[in-house]
Amino acid sequence: MPSVLSLFFSLFCPRRATQGLALRALIALGYGLVWATAAWALPAVQSPASIRAAAEAFVRAGLPASAASAKIEVQGPAADLRFPLCSDLRTAYFGNANPYGAQTVEVRCTAPQVWSVYLPVRVDQQQGVVVVARALQAGHVLSGADLTTVERDSAHLPPGAVSDAQALVGQVLRYSVAAGQPLVQSMLTGPQLVHYGQPVSLVAQGMGVRLVALGQALADGRVGQSVLVRNLQSGRVVSGVVDAQGQVVVPLN
Repeated sequence: MPSVLSLFFSLFCPRRATQGLALRALIALGYGLVWATAAWALPAVQSPASIRAAAEAFVRAGLPASAASAKIEVQGPAADLRFPLCSDLRTAYFGNANPYGAQTVEVRCTAPQVWSVYLPVRVDQQQGVVVVARALQAGHVLSGADLTTVERDSAHLPPGAVSDAQALVGQVLRYSVAAGQPLVQSMLTGPQLVHYGQPVSLVAQGMGVRLVALGQALADGRVGQSVLVRNLQSGRVVSGVVDAQGQVVVPLN
């Protein structure tokens, strides 16, 4: 406080000899104690930015490598809160961890003073997803022209959303869908590869043996479905599973 002391001396102690005595008197009366007390009354605090950074680093460390570009938004702490400087800052999820979307992170200090704060965190990760280019009815067989790939926030995508458009070509819609709606595998089924009354290859295999006979389908069938087939040679009706080639496979046990 040089300016304050100068003003005091000029007003009350114009002579230098007197100034020396006055200075010693001020010190004795507690002038230095006042400033020491002021410094003690403002302890070091943990900056809000460092608290947010700790929460962000914790959340990012738990994301998969594919989410390296995810945007993490940490809210708080409130501007009027003051936290003592921490030498041991720790983080943990409060409640269930959610890879994307909204979650809460606890930032906790264990030393030298114990304190904790809960911060809302949101993770936004853009992901490619296949959507339909126009409204389609149930039973429609998908073609490349029906599909397009767009970027959407992962937190708002339904579970099982498909990202490979080519893998959906030839699949059949089980439900009607609106334009722009993401496709999930549960909405789709394979095309009918076997039709009632048509000739099919009846394959019996197992234990190192593979036998092929001509049969007649007694029901429609898609990949993975069980259908009844009549062996045209023996007239026997057997049950088999439709494979990706449209054959009906009967296991030999």
